[in-house]
Amino acid sequence: MSHLEDFPPTVEVFRVDLELDNAFNQDYDTATSYNLITSIAKSEIDRIKDAYISDPHFKKVLPWVSEKSPINKSHFPQYVLKENGLIYYIGGKEGPRLCIPKSIVPEIIQEAHELASKGAHAGYARTYNRLCATYYWPNMADTVEKFTATCDVCQKTKPRRHGKIGYLQPIPIPEQPFEVVSLDFIMDLPESNGYNAVLVLVDKLTRYAHFIPCTTRINKIETAELFRDHIWAQYGLPRQIISDRDSRWTGAFWDHLTSILGIKRSLTTAHHPQADGQTEVMNQNLEIMLQSYIDDTKSNWSNLLPALAFSYNTSAHSVTRQTPAFLLRGFEPLRPLHLFANNSQHIPRIESSAAEEFSEEMVAARNKAKDAIRIGQVYQERSYNKGRYFTEYNPGDQVLINLKTLNLLRGKGTKLDQIYDGPFKVMEKISPVTYRLRLPESYTMHPVINIAHLEKYTSTQDFGSRTTKPPK
Repeated sequence: MSHLEDFPPTVEVFRVDLELDNAFNQDYDTATSYNLITSIAKSEIDRIKDAYISDPHFKKVLPWVSEKSPINKSHFPQYVLKENGLIYYIGGKEGPRLCIPKSIVPEIIQEAHELASKGAHAGYARTYNRLCATYYWPNMADTVEKFTATCDVCQKTKPRRHGKIGYLQPIPIPEQPFEVVSLDFIMDLPESNGYNAVLVLVDKLTRYAHFIPCTTRINKIETAELFRDHIWAQYGLPRQIISDRDSRWTGAFWDHLTSILGIKRSLTTAHHPQADGQTEVMNQNLEIMLQSYIDDTKSNWSNLLPALAFSYNTSAHSVTRQTPAFLLRGFEPLRPLHLFANNSQHIPRIESSAAEEFSEEMVAARNKAKDAIRIGQVYQERSYNKGRYFTEYNPGDQVLINLKTLNLLRGKGTKLDQIYDGPFKVMEKISPVTYRLRLPESYTMHPVINIAHLEKYTSTQDFGSRTTKPPK
């Protein structure tokens, strides 16, 4: 309705109180008179008048306000009928407001909300205030609120002001070393001996870590071979692998390999590494260690990895309060400090006269570590969940994905890109915080997304065809 600029009446209101104006000897139908000067195209006047006849509300009002009706007008005192046949609402402080029939309401709101020169996709309050100064219809506030809440453009471009969504979901504590192994990559490092990445493998129970140099071009087969050589060959088959969801873990070869080995791939979800906080913290610590010892050319870091792994594994962990090496093997490896001391009593070890006692003490040490991990998880949950809130979606719901938090907004000029994309249909609830979405083929990301990157999409058919932003 591009002619709306001519559509609303230009209203000049002259309010005259009879008590102060009797000397002018003028005729008034009511205690207050309104002289309205309007400029509305005749075609629009006729359109509104025709719509009154079928409108659920105004078709009841029309006979009562018509001068031709003998019925007392007091039944609808808040309305007046002008000579041009239009009904005006005079029951508020705003002055006379043109009454809009229900069938025309969507056009009025859409133009007031969407035109850059008028609403510019303002929120509910500004849109409502702009409209109610000129127009009126029943349940006007609710209608405007519903329209703005279901605006496709607003939902995709405006940032959300609420707290973060989704609570931390701790991974169950394993019963023995290397029963659960986490994997992650530190990518895009300076080249060192032909390497520019590190594969980080960490045991979930003992926190024992392996730092393996590799390249960013590593494929799924090469990754599986590294895992076989460094984990399977030394510790056997893990029951669970925790890994950042990546193309390396979604290939047919990896699926086939894990199926044969009986490994359950409990991967953390796409673009949400917080679900595997242990590996993320390990990555950060390793980066700090490398920064501390790297040379000026930044090319010697691959040579440092064995020494850094030894240092990490023989240092007491902040959660378990014991070294990963001791929890894994039952003794502390000999370190240079012990050699300088030249005294075996400086070597911490379990003193036991029998293998059975040694085994019992190892079980006790690992149980103590499990208790410490549980306590650590409780504190981690409290810290992580502070300021967050819980929500959930059901299969069939429509959601938007946050392009910003998924790091999908890259390159110059991204500040003007829309923040959200979609809507996408929820296909399955994988866990309390993860959902499988129906994504178009053009999307290369994994369809399982953490709830922290999702926002509910609200739609309605009440307002007919509306402006939308196409998916990116």
